[in-house]
Amino acid sequence: MQTIKAIKARHKGAMFKGARHQGFTLVELVIVIVILSALGIATTTYISTGVKIYTNINEQDGELNSTRFVMERLRRDILNALPNSLKVSTDNQCLTYTPIIKSSLYSYDFPISPQSAITATVASIDDYTFTAGDQAVVYLLAESELSTDKVQNITAMSGEVITFDSAVSFPQSSPIKRFYIINGSKSYYFNVADELILADDCASSGSIMANNIKGDFEVAQPTLQRNGLAKVRFTLNFDGQEVPIEQTLHVTNAP
Repeated sequence: MQTIKAIKARHKGAMFKGARHQGFTLVELVIVIVILSALGIATTTYISTGVKIYTNINEQDGELNSTRFVMERLRRDILNALPNSLKVSTDNQCLTYTPIIKSSLYSYDFPISPQSAITATVASIDDYTFTAGDQAVVYLLAESELSTDKVQNITAMSGEVITFDSAVSFPQSSPIKRFYIINGSKSYYFNVADELILADDCASSGSIMANNIKGDFEVAQPTLQRNGLAKVRFTLNFDGQEVPIEQTLHVTNAP
């Protein structure tokens, strides 16, 4: 008959033997490590790809928003441009226009050829304050006429009386007796750094309106059937892929 001590010893050995058989072998551990490593690499690659896609989408969205802003700014500027004042450079990289400061109607004593005068009566202009360099324009039919007698320097504006710097005579009358007040021109141009610049002319420095963008301009003169048109073609660069965008702007033709 076995003693209680012997039975306990045998039972303890059996438990120890069972515990030894419940552990992992070296091969099993290596297999687990390899599987976990593969899962880690796959997960890291998946997350990295997702972050890259998200970053690219954000960058493209930013460039598209910048282009939308430029297109809206161009639309407003051209809509407020002096009729027939648009001009495109020979390389189609620069668009020059003359902004309208104010416009109004003139009276019977306005100096239209053969009349000449230093002062004239016009309809009152709300919220207008004379600024040095302001000029009056009557019936401009082409951009080249900006350097003719159709543009005259203003020296003062008081109430409904406009004063010129000398006795002037505009060569042609507007059919609706309209005159415009201007003060210089503005230009949009694409530079070699793939930037769209707004400046005083095609050669001076100015404000950067958009980055990473190329393009060109085209102006179609007005006809009897339609207003003048300014066409802008943008080319965006998305990771080496060029995306074209075209905008057509209507130019008011009411000289």
